[in-house]
Amino acid sequence: MTDVLLDPSRKARKIVDIVRCHVALSVPQMIVSPPSPAIDADDWADIIMVGKSCKLLLHLGAGLRAAGQDIPDAFSREEDRFRKLTLAMNGVNIATITNISKALIHDDLRFIVFKGPLAQRRIYGGYFHRPSSDVDILIDRGDLRRCTALLQEAGYFLPAECDRIWWRAFLGEQHFFSRSPNQATVDVHHRLQQPGCPHPMDVGAFLREPADQELGQVKIPCISPIHEILLASLSFVKSLTQHCHAAAYLLDFCAAIAGLDHAALAILHQRATEQNIEHSLRITLACAESMFGLEVPEFAEPLPISDLFGADLSLAVFTPDDPSIAWPRLRHLLWRLCDDRRAGQKLGTYMWVGGSFLASKAARKIPGWPKEDPTIIHVAPVAASG
Repeated sequence: MTDVLLDPSRKARKIVDIVRCHVALSVPQMIVSPPSPAIDADDWADIIMVGKSCKLLLHLGAGLRAAGQDIPDAFSREEDRFRKLTLAMNGVNIATITNISKALIHDDLRFIVFKGPLAQRRIYGGYFHRPSSDVDILIDRGDLRRCTALLQEAGYFLPAECDRIWWRAFLGEQHFFSRSPNQATVDVHHRLQQPGCPHPMDVGAFLREPADQELGQVKIPCISPIHEILLASLSFVKSLTQHCHAAAYLLDFCAAIAGLDHAALAILHQRATEQNIEHSLRITLACAESMFGLEVPEFAEPLPISDLFGADLSLAVFTPDDPSIAWPRLRHLLWRLCDDRRAGQKLGTYMWVGGSFLASKAARKIPGWPKEDPTIIHVAPVAASG
């Protein structure tokens, strides 16, 4: 009989628990989950791997030191490489934000910047907590043509691949690539959730309440703190449904919501209800309570999740590629995200998923990108830049 301690799934759970607990320790305002398992010498390679794959290696290092853990040289070396990568990528990201913001502000185009280093600054106090490969901006759909022209004037181009109906109508996001290697890809959004999950009813509300951040001499219109929390919950549930790494979004959510007072929490709940995404918020709260001990008594009871993930929730959030995870059927998770009090939400979600699938399937049959200038440096789009 095989020793249960050598069971790969048990080993995976131990590693994830170590990472989960020490990541939580890196954020002072968070309620820390129960103590993590003891770290053995042969655990470190797996700990490093999970920290890197979640883009949380720097948080992990800070949490390990806060716990008084002795850090082996192998971890310190990987941490140093990850820090240099973060500095390089986010430095390019910040320069890009400054440059494109100047162009859009000069033309009076309404937009907000979200995710990336500016979000990290507001949530954690610094620009360089995890790498961000692209710049995400939200605009009104009616401004898409004008925004495209402004970005093209600034040295960007939109490949034909990103100008198909699935990107424009269903995803509501398009990747603009720079002709300069010193500028990041710009992701222009006019939606804030991918097909399948309930999406905000009024995306314009995110644009109407910007929160400026100064970057050099430029005031950058950014997403407001309340909407930032809602967006973190949307990104988290989207990642769960798509079996992507979701840990960074959950940590953002916990760190941001932990700093709200009673009045702000009431506004958050009101906005989630108005936007028809209350269940996305409540599922995120349930996961935050289960994994990080976060409690927000001002809200209604979190939605149940134990019947969906059982003991696999931490694995699903931190290591979604783990083959031992018993994932819930997609429709069960999507239906939990839908609110039965909202007439037609389930039917609308089903139709949106079906339409998106057909549009995506049709897009794959269309010939690929046209040939571009061979001097252009192509950068592959990243699904979740954080």
